Amino acid sequence: MISHSRIGIMLLIVLMPVASVSSIVLQIQQVSASTNANASAQSSKNELSDMVLEKYKNRVLEHLFNNQTIASSISNSSIPVSIVAGVISPNGTQVSGYGNISESNHTTVDGNSIFDIGSLTKLFVGISLMDMVNQGLVKLDDPLEKYLPANVTVPTYQGHKITLQDLITHTSGLPYWPPGWCNPTCFNNNYTTQEVYQFLSNSSLATRPGVKDVYSNIGVGLLGHALSLKAGVPLEQLVKDRILNVLGMNSTGIAMNATGVSIPEDIKSRFAKGHIAGNESELAFLPLEVQGAGAMYSTVNDLLKFLSANMGLIDTKLNDAMQESRAIRHSISEFQTSFVDPSGHESPALGYVGSDWNIQTDLGKKIIWRNGGINGYSSLIAFNPDKQLGVAILCSCHFADVPPIEIISTAMTFLLYPSMNALVQAQTENMTMEELTNASLAQYPDTMENATTMEEETKALVGNVTGNMTISQNMTNGNVTA
Repeated sequence: MISHSRIGIMLLIVLMPVASVSSIVLQIQQVSASTNANASAQSSKNELSDMVLEKYKNRVLEHLFNNQTIASSISNSSIPVSIVAGVISPNGTQVSGYGNISESNHTTVDGNSIFDIGSLTKLFVGISLMDMVNQGLVKLDDPLEKYLPANVTVPTYQGHKITLQDLITHTSGLPYWPPGWCNPTCFNNNYTTQEVYQFLSNSSLATRPGVKDVYSNIGVGLLGHALSLKAGVPLEQLVKDRILNVLGMNSTGIAMNATGVSIPEDIKSRFAKGHIAGNESELAFLPLEVQGAGAMYSTVNDLLKFLSANMGLIDTKLNDAMQESRAIRHSISEFQTSFVDPSGHESPALGYVGSDWNIQTDLGKKIIWRNGGINGYSSLIAFNPDKQLGVAILCSCHFADVPPIEIISTAMTFLLYPSMNALVQAQTENMTMEELTNASLAQYPDTMENATTMEEETKALVGNVTGNMTISQNMTNGNVTA
């Protein structure tokens, strides 16, 4: 099922204890030495993307090797995962990759490799919505029923109707999937248009629309369908006309038609195979009417273009729509996280939603992000607007095998405290521990005020900036969602 980041999840960044400076250096050396035998030589200029890749890769591999079923099938020449990480800033982009396209295609993945991106699709629906609002084609407070056939019954709550804004902010009151939808699975169901409409009609609302956040795939899926009906073109064409062609995202699209998966011939050789329980998996299928929930594919290079526009690094005609898509529209009651600064001070960070962007802020620092997951794949894009720093991560790993918290934690820690790269630089640039400590003191003077030795100083820095997250996960339809 499509993985999301708000339902039943409580995140808390906590400090990781560090035994000694020598153990820190040893761990860094081990991580740096851990490379894919088939990986292409990476430029020394990619230290940021290398660091993001290595951190996330190590967490992924730990989960895979700790799973006895998966570990028993792993060999040194066949590790069932591929990952691409990209970083963007005013200084340009960096991209690093690990793993191969598939068992039969040993090409190392890179910035042009294609992955399913799951719920990142919802961001493109949200920006298309805001663009159409700006053009006067639709209004945020328009009821959904206005854009569906007259014979379709959209549920209401005590006379209150579901609006387009309710759908994109997950406050419509519609369920994750309608009752009976996931029978036996949530994907690969060839429901007809009328069956999808019947699922909607059979749904009931537990709360008044616009009041409570309840994550809903069917909600955003139907929003994308309503927008495509209004525009008179399929959703893929709608997104292509309004976003992809503007940004030159030529390797992004939807590999589905009305009846099944359909991968364009010219991208098949670049499409990384997904993995579930250590085995290669096939692409999931969503009915046409709900493909806005998670049907798109993309590359890290394309997502960095998307991030660049959202971060304001390039000016496009989408500036207004993108900015409005990031505007806070509703608080999120079920998802909160804490930011921990390098001195160890923990500040509660509140969760909000825009036009499907997640906004986490302690009313000072702010991270804007979205993750996704669909059968065999995990994805995330995020940026820190104050630091003008963004990250994109794509993985051919299933969210039930590698919990979404790992990709979220990797991105959050990097975006909040990118100067922890000093630890990696200490090894790669042969810095002495004294040089590292002096750099640390210059960067985080408050962290060191009570430290009495160089070892204590370094432990204070590392212990505080290397965050980990704990997670409480709900089980939905037998699968972990996050």
